[in-house]
Amino acid sequence: MLAGSTANRYPGTMGLLFWDGVFRGGTAVLLALLAWNFGQDWRRSQTARLGLLLTVSGLSYLFLPALPPEANDAALRVPPHLFGMAAPGLFWLFASRWFDDDFEVRRWHWLVIAVLVVAGAVSAYQGIPGNWPRPVLAVFWPIPSLVVTGLGLRAALRGRDNDLVEDRRRVRLALGLTIGAMITVIVAGELIVDSWPPPPGMRLVNSIPLLVMTLAIAVSVFGWRDAALLESPLQPAPTVAAPEADDSALLARLKAEMTRERLYRQDGLTITAVAARLGVPEYRLRRAINQGLGARNFNAYLNGFRLIEAQDPLADPSQREVPILTIALDAGFGSLAPFNRAFRDANACTPTEFRARSGKPSSKEPPAAGALAPDPIC
Repeated sequence: MLAGSTANRYPGTMGLLFWDGVFRGGTAVLLALLAWNFGQDWRRSQTARLGLLLTVSGLSYLFLPALPPEANDAALRVPPHLFGMAAPGLFWLFASRWFDDDFEVRRWHWLVIAVLVVAGAVSAYQGIPGNWPRPVLAVFWPIPSLVVTGLGLRAALRGRDNDLVEDRRRVRLALGLTIGAMITVIVAGELIVDSWPPPPGMRLVNSIPLLVMTLAIAVSVFGWRDAALLESPLQPAPTVAAPEADDSALLARLKAEMTRERLYRQDGLTITAVAARLGVPEYRLRRAINQGLGARNFNAYLNGFRLIEAQDPLADPSQREVPILTIALDAGFGSLAPFNRAFRDANACTPTEFRARSGKPSSKEPPAAGALAPDPIC
């Protein structure tokens, strides 16, 4: 009956409708499997909760174009329609939480998604029936959706060079570019369609990217081999390397470079430069730091040494007049903002607060080879 009503409106399109149904059916199966997968970790993982919301939002959006014309004004259509509009924003939060171990979802993030949904609702229920000009409709829904999708892509691709989890590092590029391209096609299609339900040709333009995008996420998630896929461990523990992958000698050399040579002080130090200095392939150094020390991000690994070095001058009464920026730069931080953020995250207070509380130099020892940050001191 569904295909028949649409076919009556667009004669000679039964073949297109058939393939549209095939693609949407395949996407629905993958989304259902993803929802089930994310649901297994619902309680322990915020990433899993965001993934579940994203997949359900995708399911909500999936079948809206396939509804018969008589269902367009039905009240039951509104909730899934609005929830489907949240997909770009949910992708942004999902990618940010998955690929950035330090990312925290704030209330303002949900406010952005709420504004996106409200803008989409205004466009769909006020602008389209009111024949608003296309540029005005674009400002309400497609353009904000593309901006939020861009934020998700930025979260997926930013920091890729410093990611020490090799599987996740590969996924960043494939997943980010695939999803970005597909969402762009889908949202751009919203600008072209001037009727509802859309013609079968446009439905194919919509359903094929949906399938490709869902397949990319499914391959990434189901192909993951790291047990910490959906939530990075609160206290990463070193893993025991297999005999054929014993990197203990490499880690000892790395520790010497960090503790004796203070290599971490170099501005803009990259894992590529460290690997070249040690004369080892970059992938091996990534593996050693990740599997041998439990570190998931190279900058976080370096910051552990930098923060320890900064504590002594901050606690030394004779250096009270030395600017905090100078201390941060001497320790290897590029500017004051990342130093303040890293110090606060590690020690539950700002450098200024720590300096005010300190009456004598710190007696802390340099960090162990695998230290990601000093122990909290505030």
